Amino acid sequence: MNREQEIVDRSHAFREDYRETTPAWYRGEMHLAFTLCFTVGTIVYCASQLSSTRWQEWAFVMLPMFLFGNWAEWAAHRYLLHSPKSVLKSAYKRHVGTHHQFFSHKTLDYHGQRDWRALLFPPFAPVLFVLAALPPALVLAALWTANAGYIAMISMAGYFLMYEGLHTLSHIEHPLLDRVPLVNTVRRMHVLHHNPDFMHTRNFNLTFPICDALFGTSDLDRGVIGTLFNGMSDAHRKEEDRRKLAEQQLERSHPHT
Repeated sequence: MNREQEIVDRSHAFREDYRETTPAWYRGEMHLAFTLCFTVGTIVYCASQLSSTRWQEWAFVMLPMFLFGNWAEWAAHRYLLHSPKSVLKSAYKRHVGTHHQFFSHKTLDYHGQRDWRALLFPPFAPVLFVLAALPPALVLAALWTANAGYIAMISMAGYFLMYEGLHTLSHIEHPLLDRVPLVNTVRRMHVLHHNPDFMHTRNFNLTFPICDALFGTSDLDRGVIGTLFNGMSDAHRKEEDRRKLAEQQLERSHPHT
């Protein structure tokens, strides 16, 4: 048995055990419904409070909040969810010990709503993510306009929705998704991230790989714009990663040499 098959078998075995230990009361629909109700509810409430907004309020709040969200997503994924030195040990153990055991680069799909327990962030995650925007929102409201504060909250709630949406699309097997610009790039990069030999070093962005490109954790060597619109191609993969993958495949093809 080669290494790749061992990874697949280990993932399948983990899936069986995890499904058996999933509480009978767990319903993936309720898990998803809470995430949607909280984030969409936040967006609807904050939008209802807006009054005579100006384009400057949208542009000078939403863009910085988007970039902050991209960095926060990348940094949290790299330093909290993939570092043994993480200050959030339980989050690290759940992510590496559950999510990456359940989903390998060869077993990225899910089957049924009970698998959403391993796929979706815990229900407290959208609450913490959105609340993280509250301090800057209050500052913006005090120093600029109330609209700016509400737009900041809308931005972060919307970002979390986008995060969960793109992450879920990365775990759906459908050839059409491989042809959708930006989405196909995210899907391609997430496959490598779930390779056990790369999960701690490559492709930490789950939405748009801006910070991966800026901070050198992308497996692609083609800048921010090139990375964003790379699609499914491996033509620009970094040479060091090419060699590592080649060695990995050789090892798996010839496990006794």
